[in-house]
Amino acid sequence: MGAALYFLTAGDRMKDTFFYTLHAILPILLIIVLGYGVRRVGPWSDDFYKQLNALCFRVFLPVQLFCNVYAIDDLSAMNWRVIAYLFTSVFLCLLVGLLAAGLFIRSRAQKGVIVQVAFRSNQAILGLPLANALGGAEAMAFASMATSVCVPLFNVLAVIVLTVFGGDGDRRPTLRTLLRRVVTNPLILGALSGLALVFFRQLLPVVDGQPIFTIRAQLPSLFEALTNLSRVASPVMLFVLGTRLNFGAVRALLGQLTLGVLLRLVVCPAMVIGLAVALHGPLGLTTLEMPTLVAVAATPVAVSSAVMAQEMGCDDQLANQLVVWTSVLSMFTVFCIVYLLRSAGLL
Repeated sequence: MGAALYFLTAGDRMKDTFFYTLHAILPILLIIVLGYGVRRVGPWSDDFYKQLNALCFRVFLPVQLFCNVYAIDDLSAMNWRVIAYLFTSVFLCLLVGLLAAGLFIRSRAQKGVIVQVAFRSNQAILGLPLANALGGAEAMAFASMATSVCVPLFNVLAVIVLTVFGGDGDRRPTLRTLLRRVVTNPLILGALSGLALVFFRQLLPVVDGQPIFTIRAQLPSLFEALTNLSRVASPVMLFVLGTRLNFGAVRALLGQLTLGVLLRLVVCPAMVIGLAVALHGPLGLTTLEMPTLVAVAATPVAVSSAVMAQEMGCDDQLANQLVVWTSVLSMFTVFCIVYLLRSAGLL
């Protein structure tokens, strides 16, 4: 009777995880489908959608990143060993992507996209709610702290990778060009400005448990405006992504898509999570931090990766397709990962 009850409860947990993953990903896919349909029947030109894409990259996304990072309450509660591991794992995935792109991809513009898909997950949009579903409010708080480290790193590395492989063919950018792209990238500026204000807020005197100055309390109109803009970012970005889809390109890109999906959803998650489990003692890894590892390592490639690929001269069609297919297939791979971790008592 006890064993039957255990398996029944485990089955209910897995069912809940499956439907959560479905509900997290399905709204994304529906908005992409809407964009695809509007592009086919709507009167707007390609130039309009490209301008809307640029608006997302330069305004909406930076504001969203700023708000996500600024929402962090306390940096002192961070498990720095796990954060350092996550930071290092991004570089490890980058190296795997470079190796895979060098071995299997001929086109220079496609190499940058493949390298990016290996290390850059959808931590901001899907990772945070996934961590919340797997571990509750405390896990969500830790995931938000990890976001403040991972999102700027994702974007810095993406700028470098896409600059190196994008643009004018074989002409390699200078160090000065790379630095300028990094320090002027809107996404990096948004994330780092939010982190800077978090540090500043923690240095301020505290009255009745609250800092003497916060944007929410002292500048509520500005805070509300930024919050509203941040809510616009994801749906508009997904809609534009749908307008750029060309399913006729799937057959031509099948090999590249297969490689990208395997890197993002199988190879890198197995490597990052497996190594973390092996090092759980030295890392001080608990069930509080494990949801963040799943969120960083196993979620689909970031939606903004397609925006950046277009902006920086890489193969945006391949990047668009990878966002869609990693999002669809992650519903199954995340389910399998969570099932294995819970079976081992790690979630």
